[in-house]
Amino acid sequence: MSYIRWFQDIGAADVSLVGGKGANLGEMVRAGLPVPPGFCLAAAAYRDFVQATGLQERINRILATAQASETAANPAEVEGMATQIRQLIVAEEVPEVMARQILAAYWLLAQELGSAAEAAAPVAVRSSATAEDLPSASFAGQQDTYLNIRGDEALLQHIKQCWASLWTARAVTYRTRQGFGHERVYLAVVVQAMIRSEISGILFTANPVTSNRNEVVINASWGLGEAIVSGLVTPDTYTVRKSDGVIFSREIASKELLIEYADASGTVEREIPAAQRTTPALVDEQIEALVVLARTIEAHYGKPQDIEWGYIHGKFYLLQSRPITTLAALTPEGDAAMEYNRTMFIEIFPDPLSPIFLSVIQPMFRAMLANTFKTLGFKLPKGLESVGVFYNQPYFNRNYIAAALQPLPPAMREQMVARIVNPFGQREGGAPRQLSAPVVSMALRLLRFMLRLPHEMPATLAKYRAEVAEVAGQPLEHVPDEQVAAHIRRLVFGPANQLMNNDFLLIALVGITCQVLDALLRPHFGAETEELRSKLISGVDGNVTMETNKRLWDLAQLAKASPSICDILRRNDGTDTRSRLEQTAEGRQFLAELERFLAEFGHREVRMDILYPTWGEDPSLLFGFIRGYLDSAASQSPYSQLQRLAAQRQEITRRVATKLGQGLKGRILILPLFRWILHHTQAHTRERDTAHFEMTRLFPPFRKLLLELGRRWTAQGLLRQPEDIFFLKLEQIEACARSHRSVKAEAEANRAEFEINRQRPWPDIIRGNQEIYRTEGHDTEHTPPVVAGEGELRGVAGSPGVVTGVARLIRGPEDFGRLQNGEILVAPFTNPVWTPLFAIAGGIVTEVGGILSHGAIVAREYGISAVMGVPGATKLIEEGQIVTVDGNRGIVRLGSTTQQGGD
Repeated sequence: MSYIRWFQDIGAADVSLVGGKGANLGEMVRAGLPVPPGFCLAAAAYRDFVQATGLQERINRILATAQASETAANPAEVEGMATQIRQLIVAEEVPEVMARQILAAYWLLAQELGSAAEAAAPVAVRSSATAEDLPSASFAGQQDTYLNIRGDEALLQHIKQCWASLWTARAVTYRTRQGFGHERVYLAVVVQAMIRSEISGILFTANPVTSNRNEVVINASWGLGEAIVSGLVTPDTYTVRKSDGVIFSREIASKELLIEYADASGTVEREIPAAQRTTPALVDEQIEALVVLARTIEAHYGKPQDIEWGYIHGKFYLLQSRPITTLAALTPEGDAAMEYNRTMFIEIFPDPLSPIFLSVIQPMFRAMLANTFKTLGFKLPKGLESVGVFYNQPYFNRNYIAAALQPLPPAMREQMVARIVNPFGQREGGAPRQLSAPVVSMALRLLRFMLRLPHEMPATLAKYRAEVAEVAGQPLEHVPDEQVAAHIRRLVFGPANQLMNNDFLLIALVGITCQVLDALLRPHFGAETEELRSKLISGVDGNVTMETNKRLWDLAQLAKASPSICDILRRNDGTDTRSRLEQTAEGRQFLAELERFLAEFGHREVRMDILYPTWGEDPSLLFGFIRGYLDSAASQSPYSQLQRLAAQRQEITRRVATKLGQGLKGRILILPLFRWILHHTQAHTRERDTAHFEMTRLFPPFRKLLLELGRRWTAQGLLRQPEDIFFLKLEQIEACARSHRSVKAEAEANRAEFEINRQRPWPDIIRGNQEIYRTEGHDTEHTPPVVAGEGELRGVAGSPGVVTGVARLIRGPEDFGRLQNGEILVAPFTNPVWTPLFAIAGGIVTEVGGILSHGAIVAREYGISAVMGVPGATKLIEEGQIVTVDGNRGIVRLGSTTQQGGD
């Protein structure tokens, strides 16, 4: 049987043979479009491979076992099952007959390319699933792509890795959720000649943001297109009217990096020379040529297309075309369907939220957005919901945000929409290029907020704390149910709202001032800019998270002075520790100090939801933190770290001031501006952490009020158990307080929905009726992260420094005890409850987050290296692997695997 199909021999009808990607490439070749040559390894090869090697039987057994044990409902167990299947596939040899056909086709392709060393011709190896790239399913990105693969052995190995990528946890879950049987989906592989693109990009034959079918949108940047689709660089964006070819919008970005071939295999990043960064990637004649291609391709397929292209030696090449399955449907009035986005909340809310918490946080977020737009001088859109709730998660409505910012010029508006949707993300660009009355008004209003906040914040905090203390101090024994419910509403919708409003604007401010700092530093310090900026905003007094950890450190030192307390902490888990300590005089003295700590910090959350007890209610997590500190050296003390960072910051400030203050312009303009911006960046970064700390101050009284009603209503037969109160919405609680009718059914229904949503993955974007996972608009959400070099992963430089250590995968609080002193903490995210781990971690790597995220801020305060926003880090980095965290450049270098698991 022949497993090889050349592009010119296949077309759109051959999806079942060569998958969606392969069929589309063949269709474009048949249509006479410029496509780099290549061939497909038919899906039948995967089928015969798993059967000939006996893998199909083993896969079926694993799936049957998982189904019988209901593993499919547990994400962690799905991951384990999927990993097992992938390892089986990669370990097998490709059958000899199949391998001979593949390598013969590779040799012929190399000859066609005129390669001097045929066996080393560079190719892209891409998966092409038989259910992928269909108009009704957004499968794209569920499998893998490998670039610049050279040589026989490497080609066969990467084909197996493509096959194995059919069995990622995300792909398995997606097929299950969409109702695609695992046995119905085979995987073909595309092997395509690579071109050394001078310019690359993405071409949408309809506007993917507005859904306007008469607009072509072109993204373009230097080098290979992976820099764009991975989000490494912000590309130029050109919007063209399809009917007459008029270019009516040009957004020229600062394109600071490009991706190009590595010498051996894979890709590497390179900085673009400063003079070229803001040069438009395309001239008008090239844009016109792309629009002609767009019309031709859309006419051929009969529907809007999403096209990857490359340009070299005066010619455009098409690398892929697929339907825009996520294009928003239009309402009868012609408006685009709503797009809801939860990117901001991935780090804040890693778990589904309880109904009671959602019912208060959604209106608080609505008020927060409304306050933001009013502060910036914009009118609120009418008839649009600003915050939606799906699967027990909050989502910002992107359409609402874009409508509010409508007065801004298009390029500025898109920047602002992106910043509000995900204020923690790393953004390129700087001052707006188009000044208009709304832009100037917005800038002045933001400046006024920045100047007023330091004077207003103390009064806001004092009012908030007084309100919380007053509600917390209310005796509840004889208070009617309706009044208890009224206390809840007063607590959460009073001064707490203003605090949250300030928090959101603080995040935006810090993002802007950090960009201004970069703009001031980069001309003088170049590649050193990010490292210097991070150190300049580190080691600032008054950071409440560091104050918390100082006190935890003090408790650990008290424990270290007593062998008996140390022994109790080491030998007992959190549930038994307190009772053991109460049995000795030293233990009781230690507990007295702990109570003093909890009186000040006990409102801190374990998870960001009122459903879970606070530190004060359940200090077992604190015993784990203190136990971790027992073996830490004095140099790891938060006190020592803060002193070292403060001294370092002061020295760097002097060095930068000397450089920026040179010349008349430097002394009179640049240096004073630098000092002013630095002062506000430091202050706002600190106050942003304070705002989060203070928001959780309402958790203990909030829980107290809820549980009081829960106990009453359980005794009255209105609830089955007190904790069911957390599975009612606020309006349901208020209705029950008035009517005293049973709410058992409502609580049970809400709990059932909560449990279902706890087991499923949550889409990052919901656009119309489409759900999009881990993407910001293109189809490569699961393409492996761009490598900065061989064996390297790229993220965001969160905290400066370089450190090498053993990777420890920590996925949640239940894993905290596994982290050992000096190990590299690798996690999906971090939030304030993770902070004490930073005292013993050697470095930090997270899958989400940016320079403004909590983990980056705290890592800088501890002076440990951190790289944030490394997609798939907990899957690509193995437990026990030696890794180097380069927080100066945002790079994680992968080494050998030395050990498995911790205690």
